[in-house]
Amino acid sequence: MEKLKYRADIDGLRAIAVIGVLLFHAGISFTGGFVGVDIFFVISGFLITNLILQAQRNNRFSIRVFLGRRVRRLMPAALVMTTSTLLVGYWWLVPDDYDKLAESAIAQVALVSNIYFANSFNYFAGPAELVPLLHTWSLALEEQFYLFFPLLLIFCRHCSPKKLFIILASLAVLSFGLNLWVMNIDPTKAFFLLPMRAWELLLGALLVFVPKLKPAQRSLAEWGSCLSLTGILFTFFAYSKETVFPGIAALWPCLATVGLIYFNSGHQFKTRISRILEVPTLTYIGKISYSLYLWHWPIMVYLRYINRFELGTSVALLGLALSFLAGAISYHFIETPFRLGHLLPNQKRLILTSSTFSILILATGAGISEWDGLPKRWGDKVTSILKTAKSPVRYMRNSVWDPQLDQLPSIGSSQILPGHPRLLVWGDSHAMVMGDVCSRLAKQHDISGFIATRGGTMPVLDTYRAYDRDDTLIWHEGVLDFIRRKKITHVIMAARWSDNIEGNATGLNKFLITDDQTSEISKASAQQAFQRNLINTLRQLNKLGIRVWLMEQVPLQQHDPIYEIVTALRTNQPTPLGVSEKKHAQRQINVRRILRSLKLPNVTVFDPASTIFTNDGYARLTEDNTLFYTDHDHLSHAGAERFIRPLLKPIFEEMAEHK
Repeated sequence: MEKLKYRADIDGLRAIAVIGVLLFHAGISFTGGFVGVDIFFVISGFLITNLILQAQRNNRFSIRVFLGRRVRRLMPAALVMTTSTLLVGYWWLVPDDYDKLAESAIAQVALVSNIYFANSFNYFAGPAELVPLLHTWSLALEEQFYLFFPLLLIFCRHCSPKKLFIILASLAVLSFGLNLWVMNIDPTKAFFLLPMRAWELLLGALLVFVPKLKPAQRSLAEWGSCLSLTGILFTFFAYSKETVFPGIAALWPCLATVGLIYFNSGHQFKTRISRILEVPTLTYIGKISYSLYLWHWPIMVYLRYINRFELGTSVALLGLALSFLAGAISYHFIETPFRLGHLLPNQKRLILTSSTFSILILATGAGISEWDGLPKRWGDKVTSILKTAKSPVRYMRNSVWDPQLDQLPSIGSSQILPGHPRLLVWGDSHAMVMGDVCSRLAKQHDISGFIATRGGTMPVLDTYRAYDRDDTLIWHEGVLDFIRRKKITHVIMAARWSDNIEGNATGLNKFLITDDQTSEISKASAQQAFQRNLINTLRQLNKLGIRVWLMEQVPLQQHDPIYEIVTALRTNQPTPLGVSEKKHAQRQINVRRILRSLKLPNVTVFDPASTIFTNDGYARLTEDNTLFYTDHDHLSHAGAERFIRPLLKPIFEEMAEHK
């Protein structure tokens, strides 16, 4: 374990990693460029381990000095970026988005943004492309590694290299196994959290223990480095958003990175790949890669935000140019002066200044969040209309055991009257949206009932999303048992049907439903699973003598309605209209084919779209200073009252006749 000298090829490797990330986020090339983050993880593990072990060998390692250098290296640029992002957000972000930005800024300063995002990306989360500080998750993960890993090496400082290698290798295997296991349970947490990603940094750490190549092994180095670089580039082009990641897919770019570092580690010769990586342009990009990574994402997000959430080629190229400009400025005027001690050379003053700056960001973020994203900054009219974008989220269940534990919220009459109908509103968040409307109508007709809603879960037995199989089946079984035990007589079902069989909103196959008969996850198989299991579900309800109504899907808007309306108000533009009826019909063609082909007794399908579209064929987003949507596809309480209530009224009148 010799002291690591400066290796220009590693800066070149950093350049490849950050270029992959930038082009992926710009949507210009490299559908798998997101693996650039994994390349950074491996590099960090290698460099940090080498640094610490070398200092320990010379009996001069200090955890205080180590962390002080990390602060000097990473914190100043990150604090400036976070502050700038908050300032720009003040002018551009709608209140809800600004509120979320403030929360993520607090998490970033507290070094827990990966934990924050792991717990905030749920069924109601907006598009990830519109979260300005999302990229800080990887920085937080590395910083957490920097906190715990040195303590491990201090604890193991008397271990032999062989024993330490075994310990680190065991931890890497454990982390990788945990990654594979959690991917099947909660892929979001597997992506963001350190225990499931630590193996990538540990792979780099293990490389420190491998003997350097000898001059006689030059041929091996040439072929190995060429194969490794090819492996990285292959993942850049072969991977995409649909790749199950991290999982096993993350192993290959990490191993390729390990190979590229190792096969170019010989001091007495350079490979052809090494010479390519050491080209001055690449090494410069590698040197500014941290600042470049810091600034590129908020720039891309804000360009997308002010361009109606689109990022065309010309705007993407502008974003790349601005990213390189901001990255270079940050590197030369913030990162380097602090790292070299030209600014705040005294360590105590640096810590004091950084802490003060951090506290200011924490206080500012807390204030923004406390006042709901500062809606008053845009005037009373915007503040007033935003107050109408509410939905009854209290009906949403978090525990899959709630049906079996009789924890489903009640609606309608507080007393279960003998001989009166008993209603269950069943579905995902689209059923939740009409909970209050159903409850009021039920009270008017002396009907008691319950509501069973779980995010992203259709009311179709035996279907599930692959990553959520066990919980979904527990929920379905519990709801069916609840229906039997409570002697439910009427069921209203609603869901975001197309998202489960088309992937329209996300384009990701992992959101398509499947069942135990499905051999592959695809749109065609999802449609087949939906049809056969829906028919089976309705037949089971028929056997119980239950009257069923199925509501087709509320129109999915192409752009965020709140953003559209608020932007129009701020700029004195005409009130925008929503998605066209033609576009909605195209999205729903397969859902309608399946739902409208149902030929079962006591089952009625009704469509809310007819009430939402104007005579000109466009969805209504607002009226009388009231918002009808809370996001792309969920109606507000006012929207449910305006569009769904007229359709439900005759349904409840029919129920009341069956006393």
